Amino acid sequence: MRLALNKKYEMLQLQLQKCMASYVFKEPMKIIQNRYMLVDQYIKRLESAIQKKKQKEKERYVSLLSKLDAMSPLKTLARGYAIIEQDDNIIKSVKQLKKGDQINLKLADGMKKAQIQ
Repeated sequence: MRLALNKKYEMLQLQLQKCMASYVFKEPMKIIQNRYMLVDQYIKRLESAIQKKKQKEKERYVSLLSKLDAMSPLKTLARGYAIIEQDDNIIKSVKQLKKGDQINLKLADGMKKAQIQ
């Protein structure tokens, strides 16, 4: 029995020595510093990803804004076109008009009334 206890004691002693010789017990602060560096790397990667996403969304916004501006009825009027209305309805075809009809012409700089002849 004594031999078994001595053997058990020696095994535990070896395990203790192995644990004490391990990296964790020798330099615990180095592990913490390594983890700090890892967290810093993650933060930098996250900040970079956020910046890229922000830039991409800004470019998308500018693109959509320019498309919206190009499709604006006011831009169409500024190019020399007019919007013709009769009784608050937009006229899309000459077939909607007949001689003597009163119409409103919306132009870039204002509105005028006219009569079809």
